[in-house]
Formats: sequence, C-alpha cells, structure tokens
Amino acid sequence: MKLPKPLLSRAILGRHSSQTAASVENAGDKGKGLSFDYPQVAYRSKKTREIARAVFVLRLFSFESIVNNNKKLTHWARKVLGDRLFTYTMKSTVYGQFIAGTDRVAIQPVLDRYRDLGVNSILDYAVEEDVSDEGVLAPVREDEKQVKEDDQHRLPKFKAYKEFADRRELTPLAASYFYEGEDKCNERMKVFMQAVDASASQGDGFVAVKLTALGQTSFLLHLSSILQQVRFMFDSMTDQSRPVMERRLTKQTFLEGLKSLDISTPPEVINRMFPQIDTTTSDGAIDIIDFIYFFRPSETPYTEIFMKRDKNGFDWPLVDNFTRREELQMRSVNTRLDMLAKAAQEKGVSLMVDAEQSYFQPAINRLTTKIMKRYNGDRPVIYNTYQCYLKETTDLLRRDIELARRFNIKFGAKLVRGAYMEQERERAASIGYSDPVHDDYAATSHCYNTCMDLVMHEVAERGAGLMVASHNEETVRSAVACMDKYGLPSNHPGVSFGQLLGMSDHVSFELGRKGYQAYKYMPYGPVDEVLAYLSRRANENRGLLRGALRERKLLENELLHRVSFGLFRPRVP
Repeated sequence: MKLPKPLLSRAILGRHSSQTAASVENAGDKGKGLSFDYPQVAYRSKKTREIARAVFVLRLFSFESIVNNNKKLTHWARKVLGDRLFTYTMKSTVYGQFIAGTDRVAIQPVLDRYRDLGVNSILDYAVEEDVSDEGVLAPVREDEKQVKEDDQHRLPKFKAYKEFADRRELTPLAASYFYEGEDKCNERMKVFMQAVDASASQGDGFVAVKLTALGQTSFLLHLSSILQQVRFMFDSMTDQSRPVMERRLTKQTFLEGLKSLDISTPPEVINRMFPQIDTTTSDGAIDIIDFIYFFRPSETPYTEIFMKRDKNGFDWPLVDNFTRREELQMRSVNTRLDMLAKAAQEKGVSLMVDAEQSYFQPAINRLTTKIMKRYNGDRPVIYNTYQCYLKETTDLLRRDIELARRFNIKFGAKLVRGAYMEQERERAASIGYSDPVHDDYAATSHCYNTCMDLVMHEVAERGAGLMVASHNEETVRSAVACMDKYGLPSNHPGVSFGQLLGMSDHVSFELGRKGYQAYKYMPYGPVDEVLAYLSRRANENRGLLRGALRERKLLENELLHRVSFGLFRPRVP
C-alpha cells in the first residue's frame, strides 16, 4: 500500500529517529582529522599577552570565593580604583577576555581578525538593564491580575510567582529581560537591528534574539498555558502509549474522545469544524500538528468544541482565550520579530531565537515557527533553539521538522544543552509540577545526539540549517562524525559550530582551520553595562570546570612554550 506523503514522512521520521542516537554515539573514528590537543595550533593567532590574560582569568575563576562574591568584588574595585582605572583594569582582564568591544565600531577589528582565521561571528549585545525590585515584580502583579480577571484554567506551571520573579539570580548562565514598557521593547529591537546591520557588513552571520526582550512576559506565560491546554486535550483523546507523532483522530475517534472527557459537543459541530482542523494534510485524520496549528489564541474555535456543562446548566470553556489586551501584546511582539526577520532576510543574515525557561517556551516556539514559515522559504533565515536537557525536546523537534516539511520551508535549529537547569528543578519542586529536566547528564547527551542526527538528516535531504552550540569536545566530534555519515563536506553551509568568545578557542580555531563553519558569540557593550554578562561567564567557567581546566592547561603549556623559546608573537598574522 502506498502511503500519502505526510504519512510516509512521519513513518520515515519515526523509523529514522529510533536509530539516530546509537548511530551518532557509536560512530567510529568520531571527528576524524580534528585534534584539540595541540596548543601551538589552537592558539597560533593569539598574542602572548592575550594568552597570559586568558590564563590569569581562568585561574581567577577557579576560586569559588571569587566567583561567589564577584559582584561584591567588582563594586569594591570600582570604589577603590575609581572609574577610569577600573575601566582600564577590566579591559585588561575579564572584559578583554569575554567582550569583543564597546560598540559596533570597536568590535570590527576583532570580527575581521577572527574571520581571517576562519571563524565567523554571532553578534550578541550583552547589555542588561539595571532593573529595580519594582520592575522585577511588575510582571508578577500583571500576571496575577490577568489570572484573577480572565483565565479560567491557567496551569500552575504557567503562572508568575514572586519567589521566582528575578530570573537574573536564579539563572546566572543566561541573560534575562524584564518588561519595562513598549518604548523599552522598541529600543531593544533597534539594538538587535543594529546587530543585523553589523553582521551583514561581514557578508553573512547570525544574530541572537530573545523574545522576552520584545514583549510582555505575562502574555508569553498565558499563551504557553493555553497551548498546553490544547496539547492536554489531544493527549486525553489519543493513545498516549504511542509516540505523539503517530497518534491520529478521525471524526469518530474525536467524538469518542470528547465523550470520554464528559464533553457533549453536538456531532454537527464536529462535522463543521473537523475539515478546518485537518488543514496541513486534508487526509481525513487529525494529528498533533493539525490540532495545534489550527488553534488561534485570539479566536474561539476550541472554546466552541471544548465546553463542559456544570450542574446548573451553564457551559464553561475548558480552553482559555486571549483578552483584547493580550491580542495587542502578541501583535506587538509579532511585529517586532517580523521587522527583524525581514531585515535579516534582505541582508543575508540569520536570526537565532534563543530558548528561555520552559514555562515561556511553548509560546516562544509557537511565535518562532510562525515567523519561520514566512521567511524560511529559500534558506533557513530563522533558527529555533532546542534545549536538550528538557524531556520534551526530542518530540518537539520531530514535530517542528514535520511542520517544516509540510509547508516546504527550510528548517533552522540551534541545539544547546540548556542554561536553566537549577531554576527549572527548584521551581518545579516548589510549585508542584513534574520536573521538565532529564534525570542525568547521560540522558541529556543522548537527547542532544538524537536531535543532532534528526536535524543533520534534514540538512542533507532538504537544505535545513543546524547550529551545534557546544563547548564539549565530544559533542563536536560527534557532529563531525554525523556530517561524514550524511556525506556533508566540512565547509557545508548548513552546519555551523558555535562557542562563546573567550572560551574553547582550541575548539573554535581547530574547526576553522579544517574548513568547518565555526562561529564565536561576540558580546559587545560598554564596560559598566556588561558586568552582569561577565558575572555569568564566571559562573559558567565554574559550572564547566572540567572543560575550563583542560583549556587552562593548554593555554599554560602554550605560554610556557613561548616564554621558553622567546616566541612572543603570534605564529600567523
């Protein structure tokens, strides 16, 4: 029997995914030709004073007392040294290690130098506003008001809580933005737009964007909750023992599912609505993509279907709708993101939408895939970010890949392990919902390798784009082995590797030297306004202690070699 294209696509995706993790993890001769063990090669472009600075900074960050008190020490140093000497000291040490420069003009020589050595740039404006306690709590009060006035079924995970309001303290490895009005959102959009312009001046490149910088976080929470309500309805009416991408609803099973939920929707309503839901395949059955894609938070389709009558004879919706205010908030975010995407498309740049906390992520994923559908027709302009420490990531990625196939667009994905693990677990335990994070590092690595193989397959077959964002040497080797598996050359434009400036140079430069698409996250901004970013780098080096220790040893060996032989200049221009 010949399967319809969408069914055939799902069957291939399911069969393919069962083999992916093993094929990547057990790939022989992983990363053939790559060597991260020779500092003379890895640091050939660095000046001796840059190597000495890196050794000093990484040693500094190896002391727990310094990392734990870095904000206090920074404040004290400013008072003792004064503004001018403090700025000079920072530029000579920590700032100089992790920040490319103060503005677009200042960072240009750094971008040019790295590009000459085969390493491209991902521009990241690292400035974070000094938000007051009132500014931190304002979104919580807004959300509490929204829940009280309008939301009937807001899930606990997707409510704002005072004890978790300040995401800066709870997630030291990632930037946090807070809603401070529409004018502030427009200012941030202009900064992102400037980064697009600067990246375009390099010929190509990526710009990182956070959706919490562009809109009201309470709206993102409510949209996430509504999407989870819709997902719950689908799960409740289908066989949850089967993979989500294999579950389907016919008209008959739809009616039976509603009945099992004690919902007595008239059959004529289902007969009228069913063809509207079965939109992406029109094959007489609804899958998870049809079910969720059909949903429009500003309209009332599912409210009409999912109504439950109480003992007094009143009908109550089981799925929330947006208020007029939230419709406007969503429109504002969509407009800003659309402007950035259009500029990126016109200027040959790609836009990476960063992942954030799991309680924002359903909304972020929805908005990102929507804008991807519009701009990824010819190339992957928009990249969505997938956090592989989350249990749901593999299923989510499969769904989004299938969505891209149905709409015939070029899929774009950035894979990360994730930066919010401690807060995710603490919040889940405190509020009382299921821990969204994998149980251990091995499970996260398995998820990463599975996802990497899934996207690499799309790169080879359909022109997708993949950013392997990792400092882990084994992950990079696995990615290279995966490229070999699919016959992708080292310089294939669809596969890129990303590391932070000031970290894992021995990985980045080796990739660049061998012709791979290597990128550095290039943060920039004035000294006074990037201190929060530098604080996170201190925490991250502590969190990645094993990798940081190895990198420091390589740097120390190169420094010793140069001093011993009087080699004080870079080995290449």
